[in-house]
Amino acid sequence: MDEKLLNELIEDTVIEDIGERYKEIVELIGIRKFILLSNYARGDELYFPKVENVVGPARNRRIKKEFNGYNTKELADKYNLTVKQIQNILKDEPPAGQMNIEDWMNGAGFNSGTESPV
Repeated sequence: MDEKLLNELIEDTVIEDIGERYKEIVELIGIRKFILLSNYARGDELYFPKVENVVGPARNRRIKKEFNGYNTKELADKYNLTVKQIQNILKDEPPAGQMNIEDWMNGAGFNSGTESPV
């Protein structure tokens, strides 16, 4: 469909034109975005992941940032996770206060190419 015509038809579309089973989605995102999403899907069913899966990486970054070496239980309570889940998220993090090797080497000037660490 021509983009100009589609835009004109979107402007003329009202909530009553939308099937009952989709009205809740339209109320969340609006008619224009619903129609654009419909155009994108072209009749295919779309899968939407659970919100936990979408925001999980952001949550894990926050947990790593907030971890101080002693607050595993508090983080578990705050993020509604178990202590074991927090430990799994933190398993690749260096212990609190310990530098990883890349940071240590960068800070010591070993990446300049002019000095040798030995």
